[in-house]
Amino acid sequence: MCGFVGIFSPRGLRSDKQKLEKLTNLIHHRGPNENGYFIDDKINLGFKRLSIIDIKNGQQPFKSQNNRYILVFNGEIYNYKDLRKILISKNIKLKTNSDTEVLVESISNFGLDYISKMNGMFAFVLYDQKENCTYLFRDRLGIKPLFYYFNGSKIAFSSEIKALISTNLFKKEINFDAISSYLSFRYNYGVGNFFKNIETLDAGHFIKISSNGIEKQNYWDYPFDQEKFNLNEGELLDKTKELITTVTADHLVSDVPVGSLLSGGLDSSLLTTIMNQNKSEKINTFSASFKNEGYDENYFAQLISKQINSNHFNIVLNSQDYEKNLNDIINHTATPLSIPHEIAINSLFKEIKNHTKVVISGEGADEMFGGYGRVQSSGFDYKKINFIKKFFPKAIQKTFLKLLGSNKNFEWHKYDNQLDHFFDIYKWFGLNEKLDFFTNDINLIIKKDEKLKSFWSLEFKKLKNVDKLEKILFIFQKHHLQCLLHRLDMHSMSHSVEARVPFCDHRIIEFMNKVPYRYKFKWKTKMHKFLALFNNSFDNSENKDISKYLLRKLSLKFIPKEISNKKKLGFPVPLDHWLDGSFLDYSKQILLDKTTLNRGIFDSNQIYNLLFKKENTKYDFWGKKIWMLINIELWARNFIDGN
Repeated sequence: MCGFVGIFSPRGLRSDKQKLEKLTNLIHHRGPNENGYFIDDKINLGFKRLSIIDIKNGQQPFKSQNNRYILVFNGEIYNYKDLRKILISKNIKLKTNSDTEVLVESISNFGLDYISKMNGMFAFVLYDQKENCTYLFRDRLGIKPLFYYFNGSKIAFSSEIKALISTNLFKKEINFDAISSYLSFRYNYGVGNFFKNIETLDAGHFIKISSNGIEKQNYWDYPFDQEKFNLNEGELLDKTKELITTVTADHLVSDVPVGSLLSGGLDSSLLTTIMNQNKSEKINTFSASFKNEGYDENYFAQLISKQINSNHFNIVLNSQDYEKNLNDIINHTATPLSIPHEIAINSLFKEIKNHTKVVISGEGADEMFGGYGRVQSSGFDYKKINFIKKFFPKAIQKTFLKLLGSNKNFEWHKYDNQLDHFFDIYKWFGLNEKLDFFTNDINLIIKKDEKLKSFWSLEFKKLKNVDKLEKILFIFQKHHLQCLLHRLDMHSMSHSVEARVPFCDHRIIEFMNKVPYRYKFKWKTKMHKFLALFNNSFDNSENKDISKYLLRKLSLKFIPKEISNKKKLGFPVPLDHWLDGSFLDYSKQILLDKTTLNRGIFDSNQIYNLLFKKENTKYDFWGKKIWMLINIELWARNFIDGN
């Protein structure tokens, strides 16, 4: 695991070793073990290495044996030993035992298409000296990040935004479409980075930069149109067990010890237990919790730790820690944070750094197996909405929809399509509520969310032939997961720790998208399904149905029943509780400050109303709204003011 930064121009580039070193040092945390540089008249490459595989010989940038290619690579190729054997069978003599050499020599000898043989997480830059072009690649699901700026003749790229903006090749300006997306969905989906001039390379894509300009291509796409397995439950369980066991074992390849993030939930408990079966030595497990009642799963983490006899470490956080760390972490990530528990995750990785360089994490299980019931099972609700709107007279639709679960929070009679429904249940800020928060000037810029709506409309259009039950699961796989993976990379690597995500292996998504929906969300009984007709997914989830059914069923073979069957907690942060105390004072100090009010993004009256009129909402949504506004303001102060 590593980090890189560089600039390339096929027309020629002035070499500046001193500037390159400064930029590379900005990502020192991603690779504190070694530095590496490559400079010629077309490209400047800087590299920071976190040595995990072939510690002695895996230095980068790495040159191919034919001297044609120069590679900088962030990630891991888990099947590199098998690919290495193929290279050796072709009489290619390798100089190292690293996955880096396997990657560059595979491409050098078999071509770019050979990337389809790679199982792993990666972002890499490949400079082709012969053809005077450079390729930027990102792994299938976007586990590892890659950001770039292109001005038509020159491209700058980096593993992190902070190094990219420090090139000073472009002016730092706010992308208000990204701010709008963030308020709705806590991430900048489909509308560009928070900085106007920065692009993110899409998952499963590569770009080629040459004298002809920039070309973008996808080499892997999400398997949305898979035919379903015709297997019974027992056969599916056997195949799922075999696949997860294989994938987890593959993710343990390392020349340093591998630990586990063990929250005490279903996903991490299952992975940790399977991982332990593949390790002969005692493993380290890690968790974080809050002091507030209902926000601590450490009891369950301890159960698994005792079962496998791990060395377990838990850190406990409070609101004072939270306020102290929030600004520092925003300054590090160069983006508003997406989820309140990122502070806790960052603190946890600070502790992990003292014990290991590599951990396994459970991201992706909810997206692959069906874990977010309130939204992912909402297709059941929309089928009811669609039926009533199609077959009942308009005058009585509202009455019947209320009978079937519509309420004042989700007024189903207003939805014209499934996208409208999705917007309402996935949001943090409602669409009209959000637009009211913006000043008139900002609303003119974003044109009432024209760009954001266009993006989501296109994504749903791509899925027009997909069943309404399945559609939201696919949306979560392709989009929601990006938010979680970005978060995990930024906070793990900020403390020089590599986080691996077995559930995000492409073999699992390709398998699970062939599994029928009924094995992801399963009604507890036929009576529960009938009663669900008169309710909505927010109330039905984990009450009348079983989320992640297949994974829960499998987990009974590995972990205690009380963990397999318990409801999802999801590592929440007690924001509403804290807002009864010091965190509310902190919020007022930031949001009512003249700097914030004079920035002209948000209407001051709306800010006052939000801070002084507590909303009695579920899931700490009042606190989350305040938290998001604070994030935007702190980000702007760190990166826009004075520039």
